[in-house]
Amino acid sequence: MGPGIQPTSARPCSRTKHSRFALLAAALTARRVKQFTKQFRSRRMAEDILKLWQRQYHLPREDSDKRTLRERVHLYRPPRSDLGGIAVAVTVIALWATLFVYGLWFVKLPWALKVGETATSWATIAAVFFSLEFLYTGLFITTHDAMHGTIALRNRRLNDFLGQLAISLYAWFDYSVLHRKHWEHHNHTGEPRVDPDFHRGNPNLAVWFAQFMVSYMTLSQFLKIAVWSNLLLLAGAPLANQLLFMTAAPILSAFRLFYYGTYVPHHPEKGHTGAMPWQVSRTSSASRLQSFLTCYHFDLHWEHHRWPYAPWWELPKCRQIARGAALAPGPLPVPAAAAATAATAAAAAAATGSPAPASRAGSASSASAAASGFGSGHSGSVAAQPLSSLPLLSEGVKGLVEGAMELVAGGSSSGGGGEGGKPGAGEHGLLQRQRQLAPVGVMA
Repeated sequence: MGPGIQPTSARPCSRTKHSRFALLAAALTARRVKQFTKQFRSRRMAEDILKLWQRQYHLPREDSDKRTLRERVHLYRPPRSDLGGIAVAVTVIALWATLFVYGLWFVKLPWALKVGETATSWATIAAVFFSLEFLYTGLFITTHDAMHGTIALRNRRLNDFLGQLAISLYAWFDYSVLHRKHWEHHNHTGEPRVDPDFHRGNPNLAVWFAQFMVSYMTLSQFLKIAVWSNLLLLAGAPLANQLLFMTAAPILSAFRLFYYGTYVPHHPEKGHTGAMPWQVSRTSSASRLQSFLTCYHFDLHWEHHRWPYAPWWELPKCRQIARGAALAPGPLPVPAAAAATAATAAAAAAATGSPAPASRAGSASSASAAASGFGSGHSGSVAAQPLSSLPLLSEGVKGLVEGAMELVAGGSSSGGGGEGGKPGAGEHGLLQRQRQLAPVGVMA
């Protein structure tokens, strides 16, 4: 064989090379098709979950048309399964029950000792009290998720049963009453005399908190608490332990929930007593751990109102989505005519030197900002108002003291609810869906 001539077996086979490229291209194509199919199925599954949720609950107006369904899915996708929600709810209830039993029967309070008993250390008492108070908050958050169908969306009876159980262990509130009023709050957020959680004209912390608590209390609740307390006494739980772990702890928990879930996000700016829609509510800039320890991410309130089908443990994810999509808390988009009217009113007010009239979506300036397309995911809406805990907390403590003095002086009646809490024009929509929104399988 002459030089430079390769044997037949050593010559490169162009057919083999082409077949390898074809196999590689086919593998890459199959992989892309598989990924696309998986994404498509995931998107369709998320759309189906939202459609199922929408048939049972109310969506925000940003999510009320078919055009935004795909946009919602691309922004936030609800959990595919109910197992996560059920597991979280059962875990919170089980942890609370364990610590509740320990606090009532195994903690020996120094001021309620029997002969021969040794008092539990103050460090242990404090640890049990604050841990139990935090778990009381978890019970209410569990009920709150049940009212949104995020515990077991595909099993409404189990969902409402866990919500009823959690709120009964919390303080024997009526789940059906909470369910109805909470959705009134979502449908009429920040509307005076319509939103049951909004202040009655006096945004003072103590006055607002007192009115908030009284509006949810019922006679049957106190009767159930009395029966429950006597049963615990018969079972050997001291009254002193009940007062500390079954009265003081849930009251402190209720204040925590009210402060971070109602007062801070919906508190009006100084000198403003009009409507405060959720679109201009504050949200938290705290870390994920700090937000959880604060109130189970309940301080991420704007995100909760924007995506009410998100469970509490996914609210930090919603905050990341909102930041990534340049969604800033702001008012709803208003029609062009309404925006023009608001702009004209603002110009006239500036010319005459009188204040501009406020609208349902907020002031004239907020109406013009809303025209930039908040519902479409644009960033032209009002800038976010992050929660600053420490200054607001110091202001809240001061307001609590002032409000307590005002309550003693009978000042709480000065901020009444107008014409007996007359419902607004949009109330008929809620009443028409009352049967559909009513909880299923609730215990008596």
